[in-house]
Amino acid sequence: MTKPPRAALAHPLFADNAAALDRYQALLDEDQALRHAEYDRPDPARRRLRVMCNDCSAPWCCNQRVEVDLVEALVLYRWAARHAPAQLEAAIARGRELRRRPVADDVAFFRRRRPCPFLVHGRCSVYAVRPHGCRTHYMAGNPLKCRDELQPSETYAMDPDPTIIAELRALADDIRFFSLVESVGPREMAELLHFLDALPPERWKAPRRLDWE
Repeated sequence: MTKPPRAALAHPLFADNAAALDRYQALLDEDQALRHAEYDRPDPARRRLRVMCNDCSAPWCCNQRVEVDLVEALVLYRWAARHAPAQLEAAIARGRELRRRPVADDVAFFRRRRPCPFLVHGRCSVYAVRPHGCRTHYMAGNPLKCRDELQPSETYAMDPDPTIIAELRALADDIRFFSLVESVGPREMAELLHFLDALPPERWKAPRRLDWE
């Protein structure tokens, strides 16, 4: 029996922005194709900095707090609802838990040693639409350092094409503007997914701060 779609997907944030969210996801696909060409299999002749993450067998970085913006969360929620529903359910449950019992800071979050709900057998189940913080996180040294240090000195951020990143940001700005979203309170990935899942199906007519209050 096919499970019915999540009710939140009928909310205007998803329904009214379907085309823009499709475009956003298409840009993520372009970005990933370039990352694969530039960083996953770099040409030694070009002397690219080697991405040691490619040889990592235990993604300790997936224990970190991941902050996302509204549009990243919309794309992630929509994609996971179709392709990784069990993991989305787990992420929403974690968001509910964090709402009840917040974790003090990034270090405390990392020290809990609780991997991302979207991590399945060491693989990201939402890799195609993973947040920007995950997409741009690379390690140039020993990946085992990520087990014990929140921010090893050998980690760095890279984007293969700034024009794609600029278009993603512009698209996100447009979605927020036309959806009359003034600001968003929840920032941690699971908590924001939980927030979206709990949104009442209303259409607001004035700029609004999206928060629990």
